[in-house]
Amino acid sequence: MLELKQTWTSTGSSGGLTAVEAPFGVSYTALFCQASTLASTQSFALQTAQRSTGPWFTEGSTSIAATANVSAQAVLRLTGPYLWVRPYLNSESTGTYTLTLVAVGE
Repeated sequence: MLELKQTWTSTGSSGGLTAVEAPFGVSYTALFCQASTLASTQSFALQTAQRSTGPWFTEGSTSIAATANVSAQAVLRLTGPYLWVRPYLNSESTGTYTLTLVAVGE
């Protein structure tokens, strides 16, 4: 079994983060998002494409609730296959976000 692990950090700007190539056929994916103190609810998505330049397709999305004075974490679990992948923050928000992708395949 092969594993792809990638981490991104964002300061809350909306949009897609740097894309990474899946060097093997991805079967299962978990995208974790840990956020510092949030003033408003944020959501994030996993996007895939056939090329690093897109076009990009949203495979799934989930939200992170506003936490006032504590950190929060959410996970999005999806199945493959895909060639290129990136996390996407759906709106601009306060806080610092650490997104970690763990994908496995054969």
